[in-house]
Amino acid sequence: MNNESLSDNLSLVQETVVDEIPEAVRDPQKDEEIIPTKPNNKKWIWSWAGIVVLVGVVTLGLQVQSNLNQVNASSTETETDSIEVANSSTTETPIIEPEKNLLADLPYSQIAEIELAYVVADNDIKLQVNAAKKFQEMLYAARNDGINLVALRGFMSKSDLEDLVSETNTIEENSKVNFSPLSYGEYITGYAVDIGDKNAPETYQNVEFENTAAFQWLKNNAAYFSFEMIPVDDEKGVGYEPWHWRYVGDRQSLETFYKNLPNTISEESELVQENPELSNGE
Repeated sequence: MNNESLSDNLSLVQETVVDEIPEAVRDPQKDEEIIPTKPNNKKWIWSWAGIVVLVGVVTLGLQVQSNLNQVNASSTETETDSIEVANSSTTETPIIEPEKNLLADLPYSQIAEIELAYVVADNDIKLQVNAAKKFQEMLYAARNDGINLVALRGFMSKSDLEDLVSETNTIEENSKVNFSPLSYGEYITGYAVDIGDKNAPETYQNVEFENTAAFQWLKNNAAYFSFEMIPVDDEKGVGYEPWHWRYVGDRQSLETFYKNLPNTISEESELVQENPELSNGE
């Protein structure tokens, strides 16, 4: 009897305890189906999705950067081509400045035709009267020493001189590039004369004339007839011209060539002492 009552009480206590335990923490019944959870699989899916998105963004960024580089390179090439074309156009069409007339402002005045005389009868070269007379005397003196001097060029008008300069110059050392207006301008004074050696025509009006017997004779004797070789003047562009001589035997010729030099008076006085006729203006 007591055993049955105890068993009934125990069963009642168990039912009461079971009813009070929340349903969420109850032990599952044998006949209920247990569904397992898969949290790890969801995490891997989201990780792969993030990686794919990141790779896509990086790829898109690289593609955009590549396109920008190509555009910049194309723009640079276009600008370079434009600059080259502009430079080429500038080179092909240079600005042509009008050619200056080198004889426009000569320091000398042209002598009047009435003051000229022929150097020799069989030649059309003229010099100022006193210069022509002294040249004839020098010519005959040289012939007595076996030297054949010849006059190659004398007086030239300014217009004739301009025509000569515009043409091809036959003077080897006085080409158009090295043209000296000062030395050429002396021809309009009537005092300048180009002298050659008749026995060596290949040396006419070039530096090789200095190797002839005629030039050596002139160096030793021309001063006695009041002729001097045009002095070299680098500042004025006058080069070495051994064929170009000028008469400085009267006051007018001295003033023509030396009036702007500080030693004019001393040089003129020496020439007057050597040639007394200068004081009379001859």
